[in-house]
Amino acid sequence: MFNLIGFKKQNEIILNNYISNNLHSSVLIYGPKGIGKRTFINKFINDLLIKIFDENSYLHHLNLFKNNTHPNIKILEKVTDQKTKKLKSHITIDQIRQTKKFLNESSSVKKIKKILIIDSADDLNINAANSFLKILEEPKKNTLIFLISHQISSLIPTIRSRCLKIKFNKHEFVDFKEILSNKALNLNDEEIKFYYDLTFGSPGDAITLFNSNIIDCFDTTIQSMCLKSFSKENTDLASILSKFNNDEFKLYISLLKSILVFLNKLKNNDINKNVYLSNKFELLKNYSNSVTKKNIIDRFNYLSKNENDLFTYNLDKKMFILKFLNI
Repeated sequence: MFNLIGFKKQNEIILNNYISNNLHSSVLIYGPKGIGKRTFINKFINDLLIKIFDENSYLHHLNLFKNNTHPNIKILEKVTDQKTKKLKSHITIDQIRQTKKFLNESSSVKKIKKILIIDSADDLNINAANSFLKILEEPKKNTLIFLISHQISSLIPTIRSRCLKIKFNKHEFVDFKEILSNKALNLNDEEIKFYYDLTFGSPGDAITLFNSNIIDCFDTTIQSMCLKSFSKENTDLASILSKFNNDEFKLYISLLKSILVFLNKLKNNDINKNVYLSNKFELLKNYSNSVTKKNIIDRFNYLSKNENDLFTYNLDKKMFILKFLNI
């Protein structure tokens, strides 16, 4: 029902440990966004239901899980604000209170533990994170908590320390290609290689890029990064980017970081053809002479230092990009 490409060994280990009652009560799965961490957990749930229930019961429980109405399995994620009709920027403390109620309620299904999936723990605001910590400190019997994190450093240390941590690395190209091919995106091999390089092997990010106009800004971004001062081209690019929603803009920042990492490797003569596969990235060599190593590092540091504040305080995206380009 859930097709998992890659990470099959990890899935087998977690499933066997659960069946033998040797699995830690809180499991933190972390790694780059879009590589399939949630798909991995979905596959685990699917395989677990197959093992526990007969065919008819399995399909019933699977349907409940898919609709997030299963009495023993809860998915905690950002919800839509009823007033603004927009997705909230964080998982709130009210949601944690509801989660505590779910974990404290008696289970109506005795064959399976209470399972909580947090997608993602990065979205917990500080009050929600502190409240959730109490759940980890006093785990309920017969409960299992999965936390997904795209950036483990964003979690408070006390949450990280109370979980079994499993790191997921980027996909090998062959798995990445299979995932994109299964999505029928109508990409040729060279285009798939480009997306692989650009997203550090993240199929989820590649699919999002394909379905958006972010990728259309790639060439313009490279050209703007090589200009020495403010220009109409930079202003026009910043104006286009300012219209991106937060998720699109976060993905664009990841694109910038990919470019900067590649340029820095060029400066260090540290390019491995087995890592960067596409001809498009090879063309970046033509631009590398227009920027200094210090400029590359300063721009990367600027993104890393300021991106969280950009979204936390809803800062001006246009000014954010213009400052980046003027470094």
